[in-house]
Amino acid sequence: MKYIADTLDIKVDIALWDGTAKLPYYLTDRYEFKRAVFDGVVCLIMKPKGELDVLGQVKKHIAKVREIEPLPIVLELDGMTARRRKALIGARIPFFAPENHIYLPFLGVALSERYTTERAPGEIFMPSAQLLFFYYLYQDKPEIHTAGTAELFGLSEMQISRAIKQLNGLGLVSVRKDGVQTVIGNEEPRRDLFERARPYLLNPVRKKIYVECGELPPDLPLSGYSALSELTMLSAPATETVAFWGKVGELAGTDTLVDNTEQVEIEVWYYNPTLLSKCPKVVDVLSLVASLPLDDERVEQAIYGLLSNLWGNE
Repeated sequence: MKYIADTLDIKVDIALWDGTAKLPYYLTDRYEFKRAVFDGVVCLIMKPKGELDVLGQVKKHIAKVREIEPLPIVLELDGMTARRRKALIGARIPFFAPENHIYLPFLGVALSERYTTERAPGEIFMPSAQLLFFYYLYQDKPEIHTAGTAELFGLSEMQISRAIKQLNGLGLVSVRKDGVQTVIGNEEPRRDLFERARPYLLNPVRKKIYVECGELPPDLPLSGYSALSELTMLSAPATETVAFWGKVGELAGTDTLVDNTEQVEIEVWYYNPTLLSKCPKVVDVLSLVASLPLDDERVEQAIYGLLSNLWGNE
Protein backbone atom coordinates (compact mmCIF):
# COMPACT_ATOMS: atom_id res chain seq x y z
CA MET A 1 0.00 0.00 0.00
CA LYS A 2 3.08 2.22 -0.02
CA TYR A 3 2.14 3.20 -3.59
CA ILE A 4 -1.16 4.71 -2.45
CA ALA A 5 0.38 6.39 0.60
CA ASP A 6 3.18 7.95 -1.45
CA THR A 7 1.04 8.91 -4.44
CA LEU A 8 -1.83 10.47 -2.49
CA ASP A 9 0.28 11.65 0.44
CA ILE A 10 -2.11 10.07 2.94
CA LYS A 11 -1.76 7.70 5.87
CA VAL A 12 -2.55 4.08 5.03
CA ASP A 13 -2.96 1.37 7.67
CA ILE A 14 -3.34 -2.32 6.76
CA ALA A 15 -4.51 -5.16 8.98
CA LEU A 16 -5.87 -8.67 8.66
CA TRP A 17 -9.62 -8.94 8.25
CA ASP A 18 -11.39 -11.26 10.65
CA GLY A 19 -14.46 -11.81 8.47
CA THR A 20 -13.11 -14.41 6.05
CA ALA A 21 -14.59 -17.30 8.07
CA LYS A 22 -18.06 -15.93 7.30
CA LEU A 23 -17.50 -15.97 3.53
CA PRO A 24 -18.31 -18.87 1.20
CA TYR A 25 -15.39 -20.95 -0.02
CA TYR A 26 -15.67 -19.74 -3.63
CA LEU A 27 -14.74 -16.23 -2.44
CA THR A 28 -11.88 -17.16 -0.11
CA ASP A 29 -10.56 -19.42 -2.86
CA ARG A 30 -10.56 -16.54 -5.37
CA TYR A 31 -9.42 -13.57 -3.25
CA GLU A 32 -7.15 -12.47 -0.45
CA PHE A 33 -8.77 -10.02 1.96
CA LYS A 34 -7.27 -7.18 4.03
CA ARG A 35 -8.78 -4.38 6.09
CA ALA A 36 -7.41 -0.94 5.22
CA VAL A 37 -7.77 2.60 6.51
CA PHE A 38 -7.11 5.31 3.91
CA ASP A 39 -6.71 8.67 5.62
CA GLY A 40 -9.26 7.69 8.28
CA VAL A 41 -11.68 5.97 5.88
CA VAL A 42 -12.08 2.24 6.52
CA CYS A 43 -12.38 -0.09 3.53
CA LEU A 44 -11.79 -3.70 2.54
CA ILE A 45 -9.18 -4.80 -0.01
CA MET A 46 -9.93 -7.76 -2.29
CA LYS A 47 -6.95 -9.11 -4.25
CA PRO A 48 -7.60 -11.84 -6.83
CA LYS A 49 -5.41 -14.91 -6.36
CA GLY A 50 -5.48 -15.49 -10.10
CA GLU A 51 -7.14 -13.84 -13.09
CA LEU A 52 -9.95 -11.43 -12.24
CA ASP A 53 -13.39 -12.78 -13.19
CA VAL A 54 -15.66 -11.03 -15.68
CA LEU A 55 -17.31 -7.82 -14.48
CA GLY A 56 -20.71 -9.36 -13.80
CA GLN A 57 -19.19 -12.00 -11.51
CA VAL A 58 -16.98 -9.46 -9.76
CA LYS A 59 -20.02 -7.31 -8.95
CA LYS A 60 -21.76 -10.36 -7.46
CA HIS A 61 -18.65 -11.21 -5.43
CA ILE A 62 -18.45 -7.67 -4.05
CA ALA A 63 -22.15 -7.68 -3.21
CA LYS A 64 -21.73 -10.95 -1.29
CA VAL A 65 -18.79 -9.58 0.70
CA ARG A 66 -20.73 -6.41 1.53
CA GLU A 67 -23.47 -8.56 3.07
CA ILE A 68 -20.85 -9.52 5.66
CA GLU A 69 -18.91 -6.24 5.81
CA PRO A 70 -20.76 -3.11 4.53
CA LEU A 71 -17.60 -1.15 3.75
CA PRO A 72 -16.22 0.26 0.50
CA ILE A 73 -14.60 -2.62 -1.38
CA VAL A 74 -11.37 -1.96 -3.28
CA LEU A 75 -9.84 -4.35 -5.81
CA GLU A 76 -6.05 -4.70 -5.70
CA LEU A 77 -4.85 -5.68 -9.18
CA ASP A 78 -1.37 -6.48 -10.46
CA GLY A 79 -1.98 -4.87 -13.84
CA MET A 80 -4.60 -2.92 -15.77
CA THR A 81 -5.74 -2.84 -19.39
CA ALA A 82 -7.52 0.21 -20.77
CA ARG A 83 -10.67 -1.84 -21.39
CA ARG A 84 -10.80 -3.21 -17.84
CA ARG A 85 -10.10 0.22 -16.37
CA LYS A 86 -13.01 1.71 -18.34
CA ALA A 87 -15.34 -1.12 -17.30
CA LEU A 88 -14.49 -0.86 -13.61
CA ILE A 89 -14.84 2.92 -13.58
CA GLY A 90 -18.14 2.65 -15.45
CA ALA A 91 -19.37 0.27 -12.74
CA ARG A 92 -17.88 2.57 -10.04
CA ILE A 93 -15.86 -0.29 -8.58
CA PRO A 94 -12.86 1.10 -6.65
CA PHE A 95 -9.48 -0.36 -7.57
CA PHE A 96 -5.77 0.26 -7.67
CA ALA A 97 -2.94 -1.28 -9.63
CA PRO A 98 0.50 -0.35 -8.24
CA GLU A 99 2.50 1.89 -10.57
CA ASN A 100 -0.50 2.16 -12.90
CA HIS A 101 -3.84 3.42 -11.67
CA ILE A 102 -5.77 4.47 -8.57
CA TYR A 103 -9.57 4.80 -8.62
CA LEU A 104 -11.08 5.41 -5.18
CA PRO A 105 -14.36 7.30 -5.79
CA PHE A 106 -15.30 7.17 -2.10
CA LEU A 107 -12.25 9.38 -1.54
CA GLY A 108 -12.81 11.45 -4.68
CA VAL A 109 -9.64 10.10 -6.27
CA ALA A 110 -8.92 8.92 -9.82
CA LEU A 111 -5.30 8.92 -10.92
CA SER A 112 -3.16 7.28 -13.54
CA GLU A 113 0.58 6.94 -13.19
CA ARG A 114 1.44 9.49 -15.85
CA TYR A 115 0.11 12.21 -13.53
CA THR A 116 2.26 11.03 -10.58
CA THR A 117 1.06 12.74 -7.43
CA GLU A 118 -1.37 15.16 -9.02
CA ARG A 119 -5.01 14.51 -9.69
CA ALA A 120 -5.50 13.74 -13.36
CA PRO A 121 -6.98 16.87 -14.96
CA GLY A 122 -10.60 16.20 -15.82
CA GLU A 123 -10.58 12.64 -14.48
CA ILE A 124 -13.01 13.49 -11.67
CA PHE A 125 -15.40 16.43 -11.49
CA MET A 126 -14.61 19.27 -9.16
CA PRO A 127 -17.60 19.73 -6.78
CA SER A 128 -18.49 22.98 -8.59
CA ALA A 129 -18.36 21.25 -11.99
CA GLN A 130 -20.60 18.44 -10.79
CA LEU A 131 -23.12 20.90 -9.38
CA LEU A 132 -23.19 22.88 -12.62
CA PHE A 133 -23.42 19.75 -14.77
CA PHE A 134 -26.30 18.29 -12.75
CA TYR A 135 -28.02 21.68 -12.70
CA TYR A 136 -27.77 21.79 -16.50
CA LEU A 137 -29.25 18.29 -16.82
CA TYR A 138 -32.15 19.14 -14.51
CA GLN A 139 -33.09 22.16 -16.65
CA ASP A 140 -33.91 19.89 -19.60
CA LYS A 141 -32.92 22.55 -22.13
CA PRO A 142 -30.35 22.45 -24.95
CA GLU A 143 -28.68 25.58 -23.56
CA ILE A 144 -28.68 27.51 -20.30
CA HIS A 145 -27.19 30.82 -19.16
CA THR A 146 -24.79 30.37 -16.26
CA ALA A 147 -25.51 33.83 -14.81
CA GLY A 148 -26.74 33.47 -11.25
CA THR A 149 -25.38 29.96 -10.69
CA ALA A 150 -22.54 31.22 -8.48
CA GLU A 151 -25.03 32.85 -6.14
CA LEU A 152 -27.35 29.84 -6.33
CA PHE A 153 -24.58 27.43 -5.36
CA GLY A 154 -22.89 29.73 -2.86
CA LEU A 155 -19.71 29.76 -4.96
CA SER A 156 -17.48 32.42 -6.45
CA GLU A 157 -17.60 33.46 -10.10
CA MET A 158 -14.07 32.06 -10.42
CA GLN A 159 -15.25 28.65 -9.25
CA ILE A 160 -18.05 28.67 -11.83
CA SER A 161 -15.57 29.68 -14.54
CA ARG A 162 -13.34 26.76 -13.61
CA ALA A 163 -16.34 24.44 -13.60
CA ILE A 164 -17.31 25.57 -17.10
CA LYS A 165 -13.73 25.11 -18.27
CA GLN A 166 -13.61 21.55 -16.92
CA LEU A 167 -16.95 20.55 -18.47
CA ASN A 168 -15.94 22.07 -21.79
CA GLY A 169 -12.52 20.42 -21.64
CA LEU A 170 -14.17 17.03 -21.20
CA GLY A 171 -16.36 17.66 -24.22
CA LEU A 172 -19.55 17.53 -22.18
CA VAL A 173 -20.77 21.06 -22.93
CA SER A 174 -20.13 23.69 -25.56
CA VAL A 175 -19.57 27.29 -24.47
CA ARG A 176 -20.57 30.51 -26.21
CA LYS A 177 -21.19 34.13 -25.30
CA ASP A 178 -24.55 35.87 -25.39
CA GLY A 179 -23.44 39.45 -24.92
CA VAL A 180 -21.56 39.41 -21.64
CA GLN A 181 -23.26 36.23 -20.45
CA THR A 182 -21.88 32.71 -20.78
CA VAL A 183 -24.09 29.99 -22.26
CA ILE A 184 -23.40 26.26 -22.03
CA GLY A 185 -25.18 23.61 -24.02
CA ASN A 186 -25.25 20.18 -25.63
CA GLU A 187 -27.55 18.66 -28.25
CA GLU A 188 -27.25 15.10 -26.92
CA PRO A 189 -30.16 13.48 -25.07
CA ARG A 190 -29.65 13.95 -21.35
CA ARG A 191 -29.58 10.18 -20.82
CA ASP A 192 -26.65 9.75 -23.21
CA LEU A 193 -24.81 12.76 -21.85
CA PHE A 194 -25.08 11.52 -18.28
CA GLU A 195 -23.85 8.05 -19.21
CA ARG A 196 -20.91 9.58 -21.04
CA ALA A 197 -20.08 11.58 -17.92
CA ARG A 198 -20.24 8.63 -15.52
CA PRO A 199 -16.45 8.01 -15.42
CA TYR A 200 -15.94 11.59 -14.22
CA LEU A 201 -18.57 11.66 -11.47
CA LEU A 202 -17.40 12.68 -8.03
CA ASN A 203 -18.76 10.73 -5.11
CA PRO A 204 -20.19 13.67 -3.14
CA VAL A 205 -19.68 11.83 0.15
CA ARG A 206 -16.45 12.99 1.76
CA LYS A 207 -16.76 11.09 5.04
CA LYS A 208 -19.24 8.98 7.02
CA ILE A 209 -19.78 9.19 10.77
CA TYR A 210 -22.41 8.06 13.25
CA VAL A 211 -24.27 10.49 15.48
CA GLU A 212 -26.67 9.93 18.38
CA CYS A 213 -30.26 10.61 17.30
CA GLY A 214 -30.69 13.24 19.99
CA GLU A 215 -27.64 15.17 18.76
CA LEU A 216 -28.63 15.19 15.11
CA PRO A 217 -28.79 18.63 13.43
CA PRO A 218 -32.33 19.45 12.30
CA ASP A 219 -33.75 19.07 8.79
CA LEU A 220 -30.98 16.97 7.26
CA PRO A 221 -32.09 15.28 4.00
CA LEU A 222 -32.14 11.53 3.57
CA SER A 223 -29.22 10.19 1.56
CA GLY A 224 -27.60 6.88 0.68
CA TYR A 225 -29.79 3.80 0.79
CA SER A 226 -32.31 5.65 2.98
CA ALA A 227 -32.92 8.13 0.16
CA LEU A 228 -33.03 5.34 -2.41
CA SER A 229 -35.68 3.50 -0.40
CA GLU A 230 -37.66 6.74 0.00
CA LEU A 231 -37.68 7.31 -3.77
CA THR A 232 -38.18 3.67 -4.88
CA MET A 233 -39.68 0.39 -3.70
CA LEU A 234 -36.36 -0.72 -2.20
CA SER A 235 -36.56 -1.69 1.48
CA ALA A 236 -35.18 0.82 3.96
CA PRO A 237 -31.76 0.01 5.48
CA ALA A 238 -31.44 -0.88 9.15
CA THR A 239 -29.49 2.32 9.82
CA GLU A 240 -30.94 5.63 8.61
CA THR A 241 -28.58 7.76 6.54
CA VAL A 242 -28.72 11.53 6.11
CA ALA A 243 -26.50 14.08 4.39
CA PHE A 244 -24.66 17.00 5.98
CA TRP A 245 -22.70 19.84 4.44
CA GLY A 246 -20.34 21.63 6.77
CA LYS A 247 -17.44 21.07 9.10
CA VAL A 248 -17.15 17.60 10.63
CA GLY A 249 -16.14 19.24 13.89
CA GLU A 250 -19.66 20.63 14.19
CA LEU A 251 -20.93 17.07 14.72
CA ALA A 252 -20.50 15.08 17.91
CA GLY A 253 -20.01 11.85 15.99
CA THR A 254 -17.95 8.68 15.95
CA ASP A 255 -16.56 6.40 13.25
CA THR A 256 -18.21 3.39 14.87
CA LEU A 257 -21.81 2.21 14.67
CA VAL A 258 -22.79 0.73 18.03
CA ASP A 259 -26.60 0.77 17.99
CA ASN A 260 -28.60 1.56 14.87
CA THR A 261 -31.67 2.31 16.99
CA GLU A 262 -29.80 5.10 18.76
CA GLN A 263 -27.46 6.32 16.02
CA VAL A 264 -27.87 7.75 12.53
CA GLU A 265 -25.29 7.53 9.76
CA ILE A 266 -24.28 10.96 8.52
CA GLU A 267 -22.66 11.42 5.14
CA VAL A 268 -20.54 14.56 5.07
CA TRP A 269 -20.83 15.94 1.53
CA TYR A 270 -18.52 18.06 -0.60
CA TYR A 271 -21.43 20.32 -1.51
CA ASN A 272 -24.83 21.30 -0.18
CA PRO A 273 -27.02 18.18 -0.69
CA THR A 274 -30.26 20.18 -0.98
CA LEU A 275 -29.18 22.68 -3.66
CA LEU A 276 -30.57 20.68 -6.57
CA SER A 277 -33.22 18.61 -4.84
CA LYS A 278 -36.89 19.07 -5.68
CA CYS A 279 -37.72 17.68 -2.25
CA PRO A 280 -35.77 19.13 0.70
CA LYS A 281 -36.25 15.88 2.63
CA VAL A 282 -34.14 13.89 0.14
CA VAL A 283 -30.90 14.62 -1.74
CA ASP A 284 -31.20 15.13 -5.49
CA VAL A 285 -31.40 12.06 -7.73
CA LEU A 286 -28.22 12.56 -9.75
CA SER A 287 -26.07 13.25 -6.70
CA LEU A 288 -27.62 10.20 -5.03
CA VAL A 289 -26.71 8.06 -8.03
CA ALA A 290 -23.15 9.40 -7.92
CA SER A 291 -22.89 8.45 -4.24
CA LEU A 292 -24.04 4.83 -4.49
CA PRO A 293 -21.87 1.87 -5.49
CA LEU A 294 -23.31 -0.35 -8.21
CA ASP A 295 -22.55 -3.56 -6.35
CA ASP A 296 -26.06 -4.93 -5.85
CA GLU A 297 -28.56 -5.93 -8.53
CA ARG A 298 -31.49 -4.53 -6.54
CA VAL A 299 -29.73 -1.20 -6.15
CA GLU A 300 -28.90 -1.11 -9.86
CA GLN A 301 -32.54 -1.74 -10.76
CA ALA A 302 -33.73 0.98 -8.38
CA ILE A 303 -31.24 3.47 -9.82
CA TYR A 304 -32.23 2.51 -13.36
CA GLY A 305 -35.86 3.24 -12.48
CA LEU A 306 -35.01 6.62 -10.97
CA LEU A 307 -33.02 7.68 -14.01
CA SER A 308 -35.66 6.41 -16.41
CA ASN A 309 -38.26 8.56 -14.66
CA LEU A 310 -35.93 11.54 -14.78
CA TRP A 311 -35.13 11.22 -18.48
CA GLY A 312 -38.74 10.53 -19.48
CA ASN A 313 -39.22 9.59 -23.13
CA GLU A 314 -35.79 10.72 -24.36
